[in-house]
Amino acid sequence: MQPSTVRCGSAGIVLPIDEMEQSELTVPDAVYGTFRLPTFVRAVTEAPEFMRLKYLKQLGVSNAVFESARHTRYDHSLGACYLSGRLLDAVNKTLNPPVTEDERKCVMLAAALHDIGHGPFSHLWEKFVEAYGAPWRHERSSVELAQRVLDRLENVSIKQIALICALIRGDAADLLTADRQFLAHIVSSDVDVDRCDYLQRDAHHVPGVIEPSRPFRQMFDRVRVVTVEGKARLAYHWQDYPLVYEMACARQAFHRRCYQDVEVLGAELMMLDVMHEAERAGFRFTRDGNSEPLSKVHDKPELFRYLNDNITSELAASKLPGLDRAKALIARLQSKDLYKEIIRFSIDMIEEVNKFNHQQGKPILGQAFRCIKSTKQWFGSFNVTFYKPSPAKGDDDDVAVVSLEEARDLNHSNTVTGESAEEIKEYIIYCTDTNPAVHSTAQQYFAKLRGGSAAKES
Repeated sequence: MQPSTVRCGSAGIVLPIDEMEQSELTVPDAVYGTFRLPTFVRAVTEAPEFMRLKYLKQLGVSNAVFESARHTRYDHSLGACYLSGRLLDAVNKTLNPPVTEDERKCVMLAAALHDIGHGPFSHLWEKFVEAYGAPWRHERSSVELAQRVLDRLENVSIKQIALICALIRGDAADLLTADRQFLAHIVSSDVDVDRCDYLQRDAHHVPGVIEPSRPFRQMFDRVRVVTVEGKARLAYHWQDYPLVYEMACARQAFHRRCYQDVEVLGAELMMLDVMHEAERAGFRFTRDGNSEPLSKVHDKPELFRYLNDNITSELAASKLPGLDRAKALIARLQSKDLYKEIIRFSIDMIEEVNKFNHQQGKPILGQAFRCIKSTKQWFGSFNVTFYKPSPAKGDDDDVAVVSLEEARDLNHSNTVTGESAEEIKEYIIYCTDTNPAVHSTAQQYFAKLRGGSAAKES
């Protein structure tokens, strides 16, 4: 006899009833292998706002330099969600009362939805929007789009939605009692599932940047809740201090060698120029009768939910006059013919860049700024707590809270790996022209300026 069936989800998938009752989301993942997520997560991932993340590359235009950097915000969001469940499982081994199903639901949905508001090409879109006088961060749109998705679900209450959105924003502390404050640190903190996943995922897809001694997620295996100044917070085993330190080093290394690699910044500058050209040409992004310039799309969630990395294909196919330079730059990006670095300065040279461009009669030069904290700055500001088991009572009964410094000292005999690097602050000037003679002229012009500046300083 064939089992009874029922139609499930927005995609109209037909499932046998006995399968529908267990319709978790099965995720084949490049980093963690195959894992399963609860039914309530599956419902969220079927929303068009979430499906859009499949078309947003995690590392923006980095694939113009690192070919394999093609993983998506969709992959990362599901990975962070999986890690949040894994962390909660570890916490429940010692927590009394344990994390409730309602709390688990809110945390895991916040982890799944925390990046739903990213614009095309990762953080580059924030730079683009800000150029038009609108301070905007993806967290704002994440909350707006998450609210739209959650409002359509019957099994999520108004109270749950408020907590989920607060967890995404990073201000959930006001909604939690003192003994539940630790829940606010799972999705958004110095050591959270977001950072843990993207560092592991980026390391997998951009090999050679870092080589972790062991997976960062292993620090969650011994996590537990402790009370500090009357409030519950997450604490990591003192023996996992080297892994936490290594994660700080990994973040600095990725900024230096990938996220803010000089060639990657040049590719970002090109993509920004593409979007500015589209803005100047009067291009409007249009869906379902809604239309806005690219710099304003984030203000309309019903329109923003359609915007993804495929905007370059739309611009390349557009018949709108005035897009010739934008189309040429898109072609160059696709062929990896990137802007070339000509020189670096320790001070802002934008006035000289603009002066040179004015003399040439066209935008020959562009400037990017990179600022990367030192490993010491990053790790020194980490708000992270450690613990050690009480010798008298053992692991499962009682623990002592250990500071960052104490955990470091306790690990003096253990290997603490990770590459330490100094702070970097520099302004990088690029030539946008493909003509070698133009490149040489610009390089000589700014080399003289730098020589003059050095002479004045000495």
